[in-house]
Amino acid sequence: MGSAADTPTPVSDWERQLKGQIRRRYSTLKFPPDGAGRAIEAGYPAELIAKTPEWLAASYLGCGFLLGDLRLAGDEIVIDLGCGTGLDSYLLAMELTNAGIVLAIDMTPKILSQVQRISVGNIIPLAGDMERLPLTDELADMVIANASLNLTLDKGKALAEACRILKPGGRLLARDLVKVDELPPEVLSDPLSYNTSLGGALAEEDLVVEIAKAGFKDIAIMDHQPFSYVQSVKIEAVAD
Repeated sequence: MGSAADTPTPVSDWERQLKGQIRRRYSTLKFPPDGAGRAIEAGYPAELIAKTPEWLAASYLGCGFLLGDLRLAGDEIVIDLGCGTGLDSYLLAMELTNAGIVLAIDMTPKILSQVQRISVGNIIPLAGDMERLPLTDELADMVIANASLNLTLDKGKALAEACRILKPGGRLLARDLVKVDELPPEVLSDPLSYNTSLGGALAEEDLVVEIAKAGFKDIAIMDHQPFSYVQSVKIEAVAD
């Protein structure tokens, strides 16, 4: 696995511009109504949403529920990549003891500031880019990502970073989008499609290849659900 001390690849103008667009979109985003209802429709148990702060449930922007099979001892270090306002970070923290930590990582400062509203001491918000994580090797027991891998420009690099920060045998648990067919012209021609994750969707077989190349094994893609022009899937893998 790579090292956090490796010389980072220079950021291209195109990458800088596109990530700037993503930051601006999520900095000014108005959340659609009834976020709690949408979360329940997406698979979040109603009893969990009922225990969640109302403002946090209302800010749901994922593409499904991924926390149904955690198998946690309680003292793990878990990384939430592209955490948004922190709904999954919050639900994870509820499963941990005081010895456990959730590092909630997002590259949009305004969105990340919402995580600081969560009054749970073992959630630590951290600004960071999924393709250049400011974390040491083999730190985490689990990495989760909900509707955030598709926002990365280089998915292979983001997945390799996720593998790098996981301990050997650590788990990747993600929910993201895959293409079933070619995207329609109105999506392909929209320069903002990357901001909504659709433009970054891979075919399932291509996603599996990228996950394996990043250093993961025991890869499973499951629970296919319709999502706009694509499908939402649950992804599980183990760091080799």
